[in-house]
Amino acid sequence: MLVAAAAGGLFFGLLSVMKVRYPSWFGLGHGGLGLAGLITLGYALYSAPPDVALPQAAVWALGLLSVAFLGGALFFGMLFRQAKPLWAIMGHGSLAMVGVIVLFFAAY
Repeated sequence: MLVAAAAGGLFFGLLSVMKVRYPSWFGLGHGGLGLAGLITLGYALYSAPPDVALPQAAVWALGLLSVAFLGGALFFGMLFRQAKPLWAIMGHGSLAMVGVIVLFFAAY
């Protein structure tokens, strides 16, 4: 789910940079898919039995992805609803990308 949200976000960012009009529900779909991925990751981490050793990197990935989600919701849902600045797009996407990479290394 998180990789699908990241791919959609990359496409979404390209559309924003190229100033192409897109459906208004696309941003909600991107955020909803990211939230579903966060909930799934959080459930997987915190429902593990106490005797299972969780990789610390997975907890860091959850934190990074949560901050990226909250930043995206704040920037694009409240502050910059119309004109989305490039620095906000790049910051949100970079933080989410680092979170997905950290989660990948935690899993493998």
